[in-house]
Amino acid sequence: MTNQQAIQDVAMIARNGIDRVIELERENKRVTEALLKANTSTEHFEREWYLRGDEIERLRELSDEMFSAMTAALLLAPHNCGAYRVLDDAIKRLQPKWIRLAEDES
Repeated sequence: MTNQQAIQDVAMIARNGIDRVIELERENKRVTEALLKANTSTEHFEREWYLRGDEIERLRELSDEMFSAMTAALLLAPHNCGAYRVLDDAIKRLQPKWIRLAEDES
C-alpha cells in the first residue's frame, strides 16, 4: 500500500466518522425534542387529571347539598300536597343504590 493510498484510507475513515457524529447529533436532537414533547404532554395530562378530581369532588359536594335540601323540603311538605309526591319520587331515584336495595328488601 502506498502512502497516497494510506492517506486516502485515513481520510475516508475520518469522513465516515464525521458523518456518523453528525448523524448521531441529529438523532440526539430528535430524541431530545420527542422527550420534551412527551414531558409536556405528561404534565398537561397530570394537571387535567387533578383538575378533574377537584371537579368530581365539587360536584359530589353539590349533589350532597341538593339531596339534603330535597330531603328537608320533603320533611316539611304536607303529605297531601302535590310537591310531596314529586319530592319523594325524586329522592328515591337519587338515593345511592345500596340504600334503595336495603329499602326494597324490607
